[in-house]
Amino acid sequence: MQENWQVLLKQEITNQYVQKSQEWVDVNISTSGLLNLTIVSNAFISLSIPQRKEQISNLLKSQVPHLSPGFLSLYTLEEAESLNISPPQIFDPASIHTWQDLAIQAANPQNQPTAPQRELSLPRTVTFYSFKGGVGRTTALTHVAWILAMRGRKVVAVDLDLEAPGLSTAFNLQEQPKNGIVDYFYERSYLPEGIKPSISITEIFGEVRIPNAKGRLFVVPAGCLSLDYISKVDDLHANTVIDGDQNLWTVFKREIYEQLKPDILLIDSRTGINQWGALSLIQAADEAIIFLFPNEQNKQGIEVLLQSLQSFKNLQIKFVFSPVPDVTKIGLSKVKKVWKSLIERIKTVTNENNDEEDLDNSQLKIEEALVVPYLSPIALAENYPVPALLDYYNKIANLIDEETDELQRKNILTNLEKRWPIIESLQFPEVNAADTKQNLNLLFQRTTDFDKFLDDTTCLIRGRKGTGKTALYSLFLKHKSVAQRLAHGRLDNTVFLSAHGSFKESRPVRDEFQTIHQSLQQNNGSWEAFWRAYLLLRCHQEDLFKFPRSDKFSEIKEIISKLPKERWQYECTQALLQLSTQSHLPLIVKDIIDIINEEAKKKSQKLWFLYDDLDEDFRKVGEVRQQALTGLFQLIQSCDANRLTAIRFKIFLREDIWHRLIFDNRSHFNGRDILLQWTRVDFLRLALRQVVQSEGFKNLVDRFSPIAVESIDQASEEVIDKALELLWGSRRRTGDKAKYVSRWVYERLTDSSDTTFPRSLSILLEGAKEQELSYKGKSSIQPPTDRLLRSKSLEIGLKKASEKRCDEIKEEYPDLAQFFDSLKQKSAFLDKDELRNIWQESAHDIADFEEFASFLQEIGIIEWREKQKRYKVADIYVYGFEMIRQGAV
Repeated sequence: MQENWQVLLKQEITNQYVQKSQEWVDVNISTSGLLNLTIVSNAFISLSIPQRKEQISNLLKSQVPHLSPGFLSLYTLEEAESLNISPPQIFDPASIHTWQDLAIQAANPQNQPTAPQRELSLPRTVTFYSFKGGVGRTTALTHVAWILAMRGRKVVAVDLDLEAPGLSTAFNLQEQPKNGIVDYFYERSYLPEGIKPSISITEIFGEVRIPNAKGRLFVVPAGCLSLDYISKVDDLHANTVIDGDQNLWTVFKREIYEQLKPDILLIDSRTGINQWGALSLIQAADEAIIFLFPNEQNKQGIEVLLQSLQSFKNLQIKFVFSPVPDVTKIGLSKVKKVWKSLIERIKTVTNENNDEEDLDNSQLKIEEALVVPYLSPIALAENYPVPALLDYYNKIANLIDEETDELQRKNILTNLEKRWPIIESLQFPEVNAADTKQNLNLLFQRTTDFDKFLDDTTCLIRGRKGTGKTALYSLFLKHKSVAQRLAHGRLDNTVFLSAHGSFKESRPVRDEFQTIHQSLQQNNGSWEAFWRAYLLLRCHQEDLFKFPRSDKFSEIKEIISKLPKERWQYECTQALLQLSTQSHLPLIVKDIIDIINEEAKKKSQKLWFLYDDLDEDFRKVGEVRQQALTGLFQLIQSCDANRLTAIRFKIFLREDIWHRLIFDNRSHFNGRDILLQWTRVDFLRLALRQVVQSEGFKNLVDRFSPIAVESIDQASEEVIDKALELLWGSRRRTGDKAKYVSRWVYERLTDSSDTTFPRSLSILLEGAKEQELSYKGKSSIQPPTDRLLRSKSLEIGLKKASEKRCDEIKEEYPDLAQFFDSLKQKSAFLDKDELRNIWQESAHDIADFEEFASFLQEIGIIEWREKQKRYKVADIYVYGFEMIRQGAV
């Protein structure tokens, strides 16, 4: 960070003249640019006054030739003592009350040992300010106050535009209080010591009644316009000190908080540079929303304001351009021009660094400029808000909401004694429905696809590996009570049975299927007949039926009854081949399946047959997979054609396998399939489910966002997001490039085919937790004040999640292992020639490059960026493949 020239000047003078502890230097630059300098040093012994001044003048000319000297006071230690000259007092930020104070302080950064920091506390105070009038400041405040109250905030709007009041009129406040803030301030300014004021805080506000609002809105008017009001305003001084050492605003804020406990104070400030504008911005504001029309006059005024406010590092500044008459591309270009100029000014006076990766303890935040167009209904309205136009002010309300939430989080987390025990107690287990010991009542997350899955017509569940297909399969087989609860009674009379998959150890696998394929070909059998025989075997093993007493079924009964139930053996494979290929037997099997269906119908039952692990057992693309899966889907078509309505199929299949499967009447499954994908709200709900398993963290959420835990599945994304901010904060960094953490996590764990991996979420969070705990006990590394896990920890967790995901996709597609290894140290942005070269060297199995690139896009590795004319590797793979990240995230 480049230091101010004023700071460097003072350092140079101090280095030359201060050699003893009693010696000192005071450098002050007036707002007109004159240097006033006092030096007390024994370096002046034996030098006359003219010689001393000449020496200093030469130094100043060499350091700051543009600066004109003002008063030069140069003394030895003995001279200073005899004249009773003492060192200046240490700068006190609390002493700044007026624009003059601020201007002098801004001109003298060398006298600030540390940047003045205002202690943030509830209620958060947001000042709506404008350098010029007529820019919709008061109008915006009324709409924003209304929106915040509708969302559940308790808001107090304060009219400090004392020379042109109108807030209570704008709100059409029905019950006007007898007094306003002017009366309240005036009485306290002139009240004799020890006398209790007659105008209490309860007498200067009124409530705006908002139908169906979750929160409340109160208005503190300036006062009732009268000759008495005019006299009081003219006589009042904003920087008056009362009650010993307090100013008017601090007394008001304390008393309004004691009375109403509001979340937010919104101040309607006086325009321009005056004492009440100074009180609104300098003394009161935690955040300033500055309204301006995009012209040169407003820009110059705001630049002067920013120069004055440069040392208020924790004053958050946001800009709203209003009212912009032309919001077309041409009209917005003027806004962008002014905005760019202001951003440069802000960066200059604040030394802001937007490229820093991990800024958890934020100071100044500069958001993207907001634009409010000229709205004729606003101009013609007699009072506010105008309900139909509230959407135009939502973004302003969102910013205030976000900062208020951050302050509430800080109040909860700062000085939290159990911070480290809570982090240690966090657990992020992968949801493993195959584990009967796991409490899925707490951990299983219903996605938005769940109800579609329950539909009887849904028989094909497609999805990438890791999206939850096996979790659904296991849920209904190993956790039936949980599945039925999640289905809200829709499956109370349903029998779940594994027709193929890991639930049943006794099942054919890859080697058996290879043998089965060869035998079916040699004996003119069909895969459809095989799957039907296999289904019959599973029904028999689960005692779903008893063979009718008929010679017709005796042969099949004899074949099946002899088979072992515990392990899949040679006899099982041979029995199914016999039932699939021997002349009349496949037809009898078909009749038995019909009987099973009829018996279920009599009992009003539904039989769900679930198929999983088909990708594992048919890994190779080729004839076996094509014919085997085609036969399975032909079985479903046959059952549908014969109206076997009690028998329902649920086939879990990897998306790319289904995509390459070709068979007759494939369209039969259109509308009867679902693609498993995790939406952002599903993803965030899963994260919250995991973290609230920690009782300590759950208690924090109950204090900050209790509705989130009460009903995770019904809570909105906004509510879930708010609760998770205690874990990872709202934004990753400060500045106008800031990104919301929840969005960052979701996007980084989503591949280029828009597939998101819940398993990766557990790995990321567990890795972040381990990294965060590595800071425990290190006093030099302060924990973030508004979250448990800092941004750096999340980045380490992402790296681990990426490495794991890359291992999984290498296992999923072993033929591409050499290609994946070849990506190391390659850019995450690849042009066609680069990708083609890598393909030629490492992926010979796919003969055509375009087919290869298309396949990589299909499985979510890359996406084509038309604008850059490059392929972008998905973020979830960039770390794990050790690619160069610059420009990728």
